[in-house]
Amino acid sequence: MLRRILRYCIGLALFVNVLACSTDEQKLVGIWHTEFEAVPHLKGPLDVELRHDFFSDSWSGRFEIPESMAEGTLSGINITNSKIFLDLGQGATFTGNLSKNKTEIGGLLNIPDRKPETVTLTKTDRWTSQRPARVDKENRPLLKWSYQAPPVTSDGWKVGALNMQTANSKVLHDLFENILKGKYHGLDAVLVAQNGKLLLDEYFYLGERERIHSLQSCTKSVTSLLIGIAKDGGLIQNLDAPLTAFFPAYKNSIKEKSPQPTLRNALTMSAGLDWHEDIPYTDPKNDAVLMNQSKDMYQYVLAKNLDEKDKPGKKFEYNSGLSILLGGILSNVTGKPADKYAEQSLFKGLGIENFSWTSMNNQVHTGGGLFLRPRDMLKIGQLILGKGKWNEKQIVSTSWITESTAFVIPINESSSDWGYGYQWWRGVFRVRDKVFPVIYAAGYGGQVLYIVPDLNLSILTLHHNASDVSGSHSLTWKDIEKSILPAFI
Repeated sequence: MLRRILRYCIGLALFVNVLACSTDEQKLVGIWHTEFEAVPHLKGPLDVELRHDFFSDSWSGRFEIPESMAEGTLSGINITNSKIFLDLGQGATFTGNLSKNKTEIGGLLNIPDRKPETVTLTKTDRWTSQRPARVDKENRPLLKWSYQAPPVTSDGWKVGALNMQTANSKVLHDLFENILKGKYHGLDAVLVAQNGKLLLDEYFYLGERERIHSLQSCTKSVTSLLIGIAKDGGLIQNLDAPLTAFFPAYKNSIKEKSPQPTLRNALTMSAGLDWHEDIPYTDPKNDAVLMNQSKDMYQYVLAKNLDEKDKPGKKFEYNSGLSILLGGILSNVTGKPADKYAEQSLFKGLGIENFSWTSMNNQVHTGGGLFLRPRDMLKIGQLILGKGKWNEKQIVSTSWITESTAFVIPINESSSDWGYGYQWWRGVFRVRDKVFPVIYAAGYGGQVLYIVPDLNLSILTLHHNASDVSGSHSLTWKDIEKSILPAFI
């Protein structure tokens, strides 16, 4: 009996102690939100959830940066009194202090290769990624959609209006109401232009008309245009020149390969390198992840051996490293970083003023680092439809547009419908027993620019759905065929 009483007293004392020490800690538990400069010219959300096991006195948590499509478990948490340290992984950390009223955590956000940024975390009741598609002035969800023609702005787009009284327009209407009801959670923008006029200009969740958005690997297709402009200007003479010819500074540090992969092989992702990007980007063995973490991305790719089973030019294999090398080639032949060359040779002619292009160790990320306003990205689609012209101005040669967007190499042996050009994908839409060839750019997390020459049509969808690998709540290829295309045929 005495032992039971002692056990009860000890347990009660421990419980009281937990309650006594948990008051401040309990205030830390939950979701915290701040805004920070995700990339230049873009303030974006950072959400952090803190969880505490009061019996083991251990902390755990996770974070989300939805616009950068970054999320994960906090690698380390250290909380001592009011001082807080959070390790977000890959060198990113937050160090701060809990305010006296326990409602804010102010401190420094440190991200590699960037200046520390002062931010303030405040308590919130939900993740940014869980907010409604649209809200009214009282922050209440909007569940009804009505069509409005895009506004005329100074960005160069001619605008038109859809006839929403047709039978096909009902399918389009139902699609947008489903978006508002949360079926396509994380869909930020849907834009459509036909016959040179912007007809649909719709934004949800994090999407805004004047807000730049991550394009992820759609960046590759823009990089292809820059290669074409450099070739048009005589800065690139031969697409069949070996890649090593464009990187003289690396001559003594890269392995000789036979046969040598060429610039054309890089454009078509058929360089035959021993490269592994067909595994999840969460896998630390993914070559794209390892390349991004390296001190020199060019060196990382150039040092790769040839795959013993493949010769250059014979087989398509997705390889973001080759797209990175295209940026290095642009820098070497133009004397300018790829972003500066793009600003001068492409963006200026398209009237693109607000953009951001990330770099790693002073190497522009031409595989996935570009951020553009949605209406500006759709201009790329119109540029392709216009055979290199935007508003009657020739920016890229017609010959390059034709050559670079052609079906050059199949992406697999099972279907002749799907292929790849020079950093552009090829596929087909099937609607009402009709087949429409498609040129498209595609990026991680749901970024897709569809170009349908036979309909003089371009469609842009932007998401922040990094975790939606199956497309369960993203606007997919089938959704475009079923709910958007019929209204434009």
